[in-house]
Amino acid sequence: MTYIEPLLAVFGLAALMGLARVRGWLLMAGIVGLILCGWPPVEWLLSRPLEARYAVRPFRATPGLQAVVVFSSGVSPPLFERPYPQADYDTAERCGYAAWVYRQIGPVPVLACGGGARRGTPAFAVVMRDLLRQAGVPENMIWTEEKSGSTHENARFGAEILRSHGIDQVALAVDARSMPRAAAALEKEGIRVTPAPSQLRQWEGFREVLPGWKAIRGNEATLHETLG
Repeated sequence: MTYIEPLLAVFGLAALMGLARVRGWLLMAGIVGLILCGWPPVEWLLSRPLEARYAVRPFRATPGLQAVVVFSSGVSPPLFERPYPQADYDTAERCGYAAWVYRQIGPVPVLACGGGARRGTPAFAVVMRDLLRQAGVPENMIWTEEKSGSTHENARFGAEILRSHGIDQVALAVDARSMPRAAAALEKEGIRVTPAPSQLRQWEGFREVLPGWKAIRGNEATLHETLG
């Protein structure tokens, strides 16, 4: 589901209608709306309610952690010219960070949660397992949850696996913007969560002045997590 694309279409149409009918206020509203959707300062400000609670620092392990949990974001299906599934940027980044957290904690299992399997396409967690193994997590320390189709199901089915092994305290590796919802869903299942945010939005100085696709992508993620 997308949220920003319809807004871009609405603002673009408003600008065109204002230009065609020589209505300055409508033209201005459309142009301002388009700029705000892709303007980094607005995107940064909207991300604060989700991300500001997490400190910008490397993960610090706490006593009692029994496992690392990583939720999927997305996986692209095989293509004719690329006959294998490929994790999207967020999934790859989360798995890389989960492997790093694993090395900080010690020999604990890493649970990759992600279904999404379709005919001819493996579950997301299967692709994540390969990423974790490539990042140095031993095969026998990787568990997979392959039935889920949403963050809520990631937590529900993942918690079932954790409880079956007597685990109730974990480090959760997802990006900071997704962390509040993901952690709350897992805690609702009775699992205590230590956040391990894989990515935090940071201010990048003068590069934040001009509108761009990164801000549109960030606003998309913020709206998805806020509405979710």
